[in-house]
Amino acid sequence: MLKLSLSLRTTMCLLFLFVSFNSGGMLKMASAQRTWCIANPLTNISALLGNLDFACSHVDCQLIQQGGSCFYPNTPIHHASFAMNLYFQVMGRHSSHCDFRGSGLISLTDPSYESCSFHSEGDLAEAPPSATWCVAKPGSGEYILQQNINYACNYVDCSPTHDGGSCFNPTTLINHASFAMNLYYQTSAKNTASCDFRNSGLVVVNDPSKS
Repeated sequence: MLKLSLSLRTTMCLLFLFVSFNSGGMLKMASAQRTWCIANPLTNISALLGNLDFACSHVDCQLIQQGGSCFYPNTPIHHASFAMNLYFQVMGRHSSHCDFRGSGLISLTDPSYESCSFHSEGDLAEAPPSATWCVAKPGSGEYILQQNINYACNYVDCSPTHDGGSCFNPTTLINHASFAMNLYYQTSAKNTASCDFRNSGLVVVNDPSKS
């Protein structure tokens, strides 16, 4: 009976190794999903500054002060996103802590860039929604944003972001780029790679148009 038990255990172990190696080539542990909070590209400057003031009254925003590793780009949407994410992480990553009166988006992609690191402690405290959208990373420069617009608009209809269009305002590159990038992402079957845009795109779980 002992020999049979050992034999069965050995067989199960070998079967586990076979499945593991054939599915991934080597044994790998699944990496846990992490989440971040960023400002919606549609948010106006007044709301961004309000979010910045509110978040920085609860968390340490020293890194976005002049001389800090996240000071650049010196834009309201980048600074607000950094502060909003810190607040979201400190408060335990609940969806409500990334709401900011409808101006926050929960990202499944790391918004960090160059020397600026956006901290994340892990996944959402509750189950995330299943729908996803694509927006531009808050730290993206104007050149990259324009390149993303040019590329995406070769494949999708970007007329709503033209003067008089329903998505023309706010007239910022990050808003227009996010619209084009998301339309490209949606028409590409929401493949994660189709929201990469040379590491300047973020997959989010909130609808940016409902801010």
